[in-house]
Amino acid sequence: MRPRVTAIVVAHNAATQLERTIAGLGAQTVRPNATVMVHIKSRDETLAVMRAAEPDLLVTVDADSSFGDAVTAAIEEYELAETLVEATEGDPPNDWYWLLGADNVAEPEALAALLDTAERNPSLEVTGPKLINPDDPSQLVEYGRSVTRTGTAVELHQDALDQGQFESLSDVLAVAPEGMLVRRETWHRLGGFDSGLSAVDESLDFSVRTWLSDGRVLLTPDARVESLGLDAPGTSQWGRRTRSLQRYRLTRTAELHRQLSWSNSFEFVVRWLLMLPAVVGRAVMHLLRKQPGRILPDLRAALTVMFGRTRAARARRQFAATRKQPLSALDRLRISRPEWRKMQAGLRDEQRALLQQGRDRYNFITGGGGWVLLIALIASVILLFPLIGTGVIAGGALLPLSSSIGELWANTGYGLRDTGGGIGVADPFQFLLAVLGTLTFWQPSLIITIIWFLALPIATVGAWFAVARFTRRAWVRAFAALVWGLSPTLFVALADGRLGAVLVHILLPWLVVAGFMASRSWAAAAAASLLGVAIAACSPMLLPALLVIWVLALIRSGRGWVRQIFLPVPAAAMFLPLIITQINRGRPFAVLADPSLPVAVTPTRGWHTVFGLPDERLGGWPEFLRTLGLGSVDVWLVLAILLLPLVVLAIVGLLSSGWRLALAGFVMFALGAVTAGVAGGIAVAAVGGVAVPLYVAPAQSLALFGLLVAAVAGAANIGPLRAPLTALALIAAVLVIVPIAPAQYNGLAQVAASDGRTLPALVDAQGRAATKLGTLVVTPLDGHTMQVRLERGSGQKLDQISTLASTNPGATERSAQLAQLAVGFLSSGSTNPTAMLHELGIGFVLVQPASAGGAALEQRMVTALSTNQAVQTVSDISGFGSLFQVVNAAEQPTDPNIATQLSVTNWQDAFGRLMLLVQTALLGFVLLLALPTGGLASRARAASMVETERWENLDRGNRRRRVKYGVDQESVDVYSDAATGEVTGQETSEVAR
Repeated sequence: MRPRVTAIVVAHNAATQLERTIAGLGAQTVRPNATVMVHIKSRDETLAVMRAAEPDLLVTVDADSSFGDAVTAAIEEYELAETLVEATEGDPPNDWYWLLGADNVAEPEALAALLDTAERNPSLEVTGPKLINPDDPSQLVEYGRSVTRTGTAVELHQDALDQGQFESLSDVLAVAPEGMLVRRETWHRLGGFDSGLSAVDESLDFSVRTWLSDGRVLLTPDARVESLGLDAPGTSQWGRRTRSLQRYRLTRTAELHRQLSWSNSFEFVVRWLLMLPAVVGRAVMHLLRKQPGRILPDLRAALTVMFGRTRAARARRQFAATRKQPLSALDRLRISRPEWRKMQAGLRDEQRALLQQGRDRYNFITGGGGWVLLIALIASVILLFPLIGTGVIAGGALLPLSSSIGELWANTGYGLRDTGGGIGVADPFQFLLAVLGTLTFWQPSLIITIIWFLALPIATVGAWFAVARFTRRAWVRAFAALVWGLSPTLFVALADGRLGAVLVHILLPWLVVAGFMASRSWAAAAAASLLGVAIAACSPMLLPALLVIWVLALIRSGRGWVRQIFLPVPAAAMFLPLIITQINRGRPFAVLADPSLPVAVTPTRGWHTVFGLPDERLGGWPEFLRTLGLGSVDVWLVLAILLLPLVVLAIVGLLSSGWRLALAGFVMFALGAVTAGVAGGIAVAAVGGVAVPLYVAPAQSLALFGLLVAAVAGAANIGPLRAPLTALALIAAVLVIVPIAPAQYNGLAQVAASDGRTLPALVDAQGRAATKLGTLVVTPLDGHTMQVRLERGSGQKLDQISTLASTNPGATERSAQLAQLAVGFLSSGSTNPTAMLHELGIGFVLVQPASAGGAALEQRMVTALSTNQAVQTVSDISGFGSLFQVVNAAEQPTDPNIATQLSVTNWQDAFGRLMLLVQTALLGFVLLLALPTGGLASRARAASMVETERWENLDRGNRRRRVKYGVDQESVDVYSDAATGEVTGQETSEVAR
C-alpha cells in the first residue's frame, strides 16, 4: 500500500515562522495526505495563520503544553476522525506521522527523501532529516542524537559544516523530534512519547524504545529541514525565552527520569535512594566548575523525579512492557568513551581558540610586569633590610599573633572578648588573622613579617594587572604599578605597624581586577566577594564606600547582575553579628572602629587627606625640610606641587576618549577622599581616656587608586607627551616618600624586630603554662592619670583585640575593680588587696615606663608597690618597666563568675556554634567557588560574555579610514589603534560600485 503521511505542525507564539513552515509544506514534491495543526494557546496571530492555511484538522491545547503533549493531543483527535476510514480498509496500514515545529521549514524534497528511506528499509520505524541553519544551509544544527555511557544526551554533529561527509551515516540511536517521521503503528505500540519527559529527550526515549522493540531508527541525509535551534519559538516549557538554568533543570530532570525508567527493579531502587546524596556531590562539582547556579536546579530536578512528578515508576513499567532486547544491545549506537573524549577534545580546542583572543593582554613577562616586580622586590629588601632574619615584628599598632593556630581560631566567632571577662562576637578581622596565621602554622606571627616584605611587590603587581585590564601599553602599566607601590599611605602604614591599612593597600587593585570580571565569571565574583570582605574586615570604615561602588557596579552589570548581587553576601554574614551587637549597645557607628590595637594619633583632616599622609606627622616631611634648611617652606605646598602631575593626567583623562574610565576613577577618588575627611573627625574608640579617631590611611588608598585610574586614562590618550608626563608623575611620587621610605634607617619606624613577647620573660613563661593567669598593667599618663588594663596568659596579642572592648562607652564592673585596685596600691602599703587579686586571678603587676609628664606618678606607684605586702618586687626590666609578683598568686580567678566567663569558648555556646558554622560554611563555599578549578570551560564561558567593546578599554580605535584594494577595488572601513595607529580590525566592508 502507498504510504499515507499525516503532517503534524505544532506552534506557540510563532506566527511569523509558521507562515514559512506552511509554505514549505505546500512546496513538497510529495505532499502529506493530511495536515493537522496544533495551536498551543498563543498571544500573537498564530491561530489566525493556522486557520488561513485550512488544515484538515486544527487542535488547540493549553498554553503550558509541551511539544510532546501537543503531538499526543493531535494524534488522538485525528484518529477519532479517522476511525471509520480505517475500519473499511482491508490493506495493512502503512501510515506515518511527520512531526514539525513552527520553525521547521522543509526543503521541497524532504518528505520524499524520508519516505524513500522508509521504502528501502522495511524494518525502519523512525527516521529523521538533517536539521540545518536557516541563515547558512551548509551548517548543521543537529543530525541525530545519542547518549554517553553515563546517560548524558548528546546532539550529534551540532554546528558542523555539511560537506557531504555524513551521507554514509544510517543507523542512529535517536533523531530529533523536529522533522521526525514515525510509523503510526509504532506510535501506538509504544504508547507515544513518555509524558514524564515534558520538555526534552522525548524523541530520544521514544527512539530507544523503538530499537528495543525490534524496530529501527535511521537517518535520511537527503532530507533537510530548517531549525532555529535554541532560538526556535518552541513552547512555554522549552523555547527561546527559556533561561539557561531552566534549560539545565529540565535537561537534568529528563536525564534522571530516563535513568529510572530504563533501569530494572533493583537498579530503580538504588538510583532512587542515591538521588539526593548525588545532589551533594554534584553541588561540589558545580562549585569547582564555577557553575553554582546549577545547584538549586539540580536539587529541584532530583526532588521532582523522586516524588513522582514525572511518574518514573509508570514509565519504567511501560518501557519494560515493550522491550524485547536488553539495553546493552544498543551499546554500538551509544557514544563510547574514546568517542566522548574526542568530542570533548574538539570542544576544548574551540574553547582555547576563544580564549586566545586578547590573551597577550595579561602576558606578565613580555608586557613589562617582570621588570616592575623585580624593581619592587629590590626596593622592599633594601628598605626593610633591618628586619631580615626576624620571625616576629611588632611596634606601633602592631602586636604579635598568638603562638598557635588553635588560639588564633579560638578567638573567632563568639566568646571571650576582653580579659576582664566580657563575652561577645569577634571582629571579622580576627577571622582574617586566623586564616593568615594558619598559612605559617608553625609560627603564626611569621606571616606578618612575610606580608611586610611582600607588601610592596604584591601591591605593585596587583596594580599592573588592574591597569592591564584598561590598556596594553607597557609603559602606562609600569607607571601605574610603581606609583601605587610607592604610595605614601603604604609606607606610613608599614612604619607605624598598621596591618589593616597595609592589607587594604595590597588588596585594592586585586579587588578591581576581580570586580571588572565579576559580571561574567562566578570565580571572579567569588574572588571579588572574598577580597571585599577582607578589605572591609581590615578597615570597616570603608564599608559605606564599598557599598556605593557595589551599587554602581550592579547598575552597570547588565546580564551579570546575579553575580553582582552575590558580592556583598560574605561581608554581610561576617559583619551582621557585630552590627547587631553594636546596635543593641546603642553605638551603631562603633562598627566602623579600627579592629587593630587602638593608637591615638592626630589625623589629617579635610582636603589635606588627598595627599596620602594619614596623620599630622606628615610622613616625616616637616623634619626632612628642616634638615634641608627649608623649615619655613609650607609642607602642603610642596606636597601639592608633587601631586600636580598626577592630577593633570587625571584631568586629561576626563577630557579624552577614555572619559568613562576617568569618571569611574574620580568617583572612587571622591568616595575615598570624603571617607578619609569624615573619618578623621570620628572617634568611636578610646584608650587611656583618650579618644582614638579612625585611621584614615585605607580611605586615602582608595582615593589614590581612583586618582591613579583617572591618570591612566589620561596617560593612554596624550600621544607623544605620554612618556615625559608619566615619567614626571612617577618621579614626583618617588619624591613624596623620600622622608618615610627609609623609616627603618632614620628612626621614623615604630615597627622593629621582636622576640614575640608582649610581657616580661617571667610572665610570658608562666602565662604560657597558665593561660588564665592575669597581669595588671599600669601605665601612668600624667601626674594624675593612669591607664589600667588586665592581660591574661602570655600577654595581649593582635588577634585578641576586640572593638567591643575598645568602643565600650562606659566603665564595666570589672574595669571599676581594676581602677580601685590600682588606686589602692598608691596608699603606700596601707591596704592588702590579696583577696581581690586572687578573685581576679592576678599573678603579676607591671608598671610601664611613663612619659615625662607621668614620671612622678610612676615613681609613686613603684614605691607603693615595693612596700605592699601583697606583692614582691621582681626587677626593673628594660623595655617593659617595673615588675612585681603577687604573693601566693592563684593561677586562675577564684571568683567563680570570672572563671566561668574565662572558660567560654567559641564552640561552647549554641549561638557561637551556629555563628561559626554559618560563617565558615559560607566562606568555604565562596572559597571553593573562587578557586581556579573551572578549567577551559569556565574561562571560555566568561570570555564568551565579553562585550564587543568594553567601556573601560583604553585601546579602542577612535579613528576610521577607508582603503581600497584588490582587482575589484573593494572598499573597507579600517579602524586604527589610538596609540600605535596599527590596524586592529575590519569592522565593515562594502564592494565599491
